[in-house]
This record gives sequence, structure tokens and C-alpha cells, in this order.
Amino acid sequence: MKTGSLLTFLCLLSQTLFSQDHTAEIVKDIRGKYQEINANRAAYRKVWADRMDETTEGGEVIGYFQKDTVMLIEEYLYAEGGKSCTSIYYDHGAPAFIFLQMYKYNVPFYDSAFNMSLSEITTDRSYFYKGKMIRWINPQNRVLAERDKAFVENEKGALSLAKELYNDILLADVRHKPLPAGRVKTK
Repeated sequence: MKTGSLLTFLCLLSQTLFSQDHTAEIVKDIRGKYQEINANRAAYRKVWADRMDETTEGGEVIGYFQKDTVMLIEEYLYAEGGKSCTSIYYDHGAPAFIFLQMYKYNVPFYDSAFNMSLSEITTDRSYFYKGKMIRWINPQNRVLAERDKAFVENEKGALSLAKELYNDILLADVRHKPLPAGRVKTK
């Protein structure tokens, strides 16, 4: 009886270790694609759409295309007390990595004491494989991979946003909305 329990335990342990190694390899591949996309940003065709109805101070979305393929979408939403920057990296039309930066300003941006370097910045990173989130590094910098309620809710929200922005940028592309002239994007 003890031998059967030990064998079951060892099988479960080996599956867990294999799964962790597999996830680590997928994340490594995603990071490679992230670096490749960032290295080629200047060569991509850029398409722009506004997001004026999303926040009090508005926003914008920029899509980066390699020919007709969306490689990256960036969304910038502005408010008097902060901003958010979401970068969605795509692999064959599906989100592979979503990087969210949230800035909380020291004072509203119109105050004379405003100083961007005093902003509090939090980040959120989500890794995807075959339409499922496989790793989430939350704003508290905790690495999560267990499919608990918070993990699944974050996955749903991230995939919903990725789909919405993807559709918005494709519509902007059909409407021929290139990045406005003279527009210099900085992170």
C-alpha cells in the first residue's frame, strides 16, 4: 500500500516539475519574441486610434504592423492623477504577453509641484500560451501560476482588453489612420 502511494506521489511530482519546466520554456520563448518585436519597432507600420471616451483626459492606441500582421498594440490612458500604459505583444494574432504600467502622480499633472520622477509606478505582467494565461506577475510583484479565482478574473479581463484593442486597431487600419505626423511616442 505504501509503495502505491509513493508511486502516485512521485508521478504527481514529476508531472508538476515537467509542467514548471515547460512553462519556463514557453516564457523564455515569449521573452525572445518580446525582444524581437521591440528591436523591430521602428520598421513597423504604425496605426493610431483615439480613446477619448475612456478617461477624463483621454487616451490613444497605437498599433504596430508587420505588413498586415499586428505585432504590438500600445494603449495610453491619461487622467489628472496618473496614467496607464498597456503593451500587448501578439504572436500569430493572439496575445502572448501583456505589460501594464500604472503611474500615480505625486500631484495632479497641472499642479506646479508635479514631478513625473516622483510618480509611483506599478506593473503587471501576463504571459499567454494557446489562449490561456500561464503566468501572471501581479502589481505586488508576486509570480502566480495557479488558476485560482483572481488568476482567472485577470485572464478574462486581459484577454477581453486584448481583443477590444485588436479590433479597434484593425478598424483604424481600415480607415487609414496612420500615426499623426510629428508624433513622437515615448514611454
